[in-house]
Amino acid sequence: MFFNNTKDIDYLINKIDKFSEYIDHSDEIVTSSKDVKDKNLQRLEDKINCMIEKFMLNRTQNLKVFGEMMIVCEKLSDGFTDDRIIQQSNDEKINYISKTINEMSEKIDKSFTSVGKILKEYEEEIFLRTVDKSVFRGGVFLEILNGLEYLHTGITKRVSTSYRDGLVLQKESNHLKDDIEMLSESTQQQAISIEETAANIEEIATTIKSNTDASLQMAKYGEDVSSSSKLNLELSTQTTQIMEKIDEATVLVDNAVGSISNIAFQTNILSLNAAVEAATAGESGKGFAVVAQEVRNLASRSAESAQEIGDLMKQLKSLTFMGKEKSQQMITEYGHLNNNIKSTLEMVDGIVHSSKEQSIGIENINNSIQNIDKSTQINSTIAEDVRLVAEQTFRMSTDLVDSNKDILFVGRENISIRKSNKDENYTGVERRKV
Repeated sequence: MFFNNTKDIDYLINKIDKFSEYIDHSDEIVTSSKDVKDKNLQRLEDKINCMIEKFMLNRTQNLKVFGEMMIVCEKLSDGFTDDRIIQQSNDEKINYISKTINEMSEKIDKSFTSVGKILKEYEEEIFLRTVDKSVFRGGVFLEILNGLEYLHTGITKRVSTSYRDGLVLQKESNHLKDDIEMLSESTQQQAISIEETAANIEEIATTIKSNTDASLQMAKYGEDVSSSSKLNLELSTQTTQIMEKIDEATVLVDNAVGSISNIAFQTNILSLNAAVEAATAGESGKGFAVVAQEVRNLASRSAESAQEIGDLMKQLKSLTFMGKEKSQQMITEYGHLNNNIKSTLEMVDGIVHSSKEQSIGIENINNSIQNIDKSTQINSTIAEDVRLVAEQTFRMSTDLVDSNKDILFVGRENISIRKSNKDENYTGVERRKV
């Protein structure tokens, strides 16, 4: 085909327009054919063809890079961070973008791979590592890493607290279980002692009641003795009065005996005078002398009887005086006896009153002991329930410690339960010696 210069120029202009459209992506097909006949324009055509081929080559290579960019970005948006851009472009800007995308993918891949491993460790209850936040300067990714660090800190704190509380709870619940067992045994012993005490108090109450009854009977006997003593005092007083009358009668009898003695003495004198007169009278006075003799004999016998009666009256008077003194002494002693009986009765009344108060007190004590016994029985039941709760708490604390003992976290080796609450880090309760 033959072309003149005008045609060649039009052809080249048309080719440049198509190339321009190709550059603008309006036409996907452009060729680098040699159709110019003018030798002067062939160099221009070659130049244009060279530009087309070079541009197409660069565009093809760029398309490969863009394709990998799209794939990497699409995979990244789907969550896959292990793909990279391999193709290179002749455009440094595109290569810079590729490098930036690769570095971004690398950072995300490295960071989230680390996050995945750490979360896997968290799943296995290993909380020893945290993420490197220096990869990102800010944004959502840094917030995610910060959140993971906060999660690590929170979990570590909670697990540490749970582990420490579990150790404390295990130790304290073990002590509580031992103390509750001691309390249960002590409560049982206390219940037995209270039952024995109640039985003893019942016996004491019975004894005090018997003593009260005996004291009442003694008071009754004392009243009888007091009545008898008063009666004897009255009888002694009457006896003294009778003794005084006997003494008075004895004085009268003594006086009468004295009179009889005087009469006998006078009679004896008269009989002597009569005997003298009879002797003077001679034979006619013999009968009278016999009578005088008999009268004298009677006077002698009367004097002897009066003497005997006088002696007896003296003895009687002496005995009467002694009886009077003894009666007076009996009155005095009965007075003392009455006073003693009165004091004894007052003491017995006091004993009876005290015995009644003791009986009431023992009854109150017995009621209190019974209430204490009931309370002790209730406490024993409660102690048994608390013992079961303590055992359950100990088992739960042991399970809690066992569930946390395999969890690895920062600071775990520093957690221990101190033996003394004087340590400021001690979290348990103070133990009291029993």
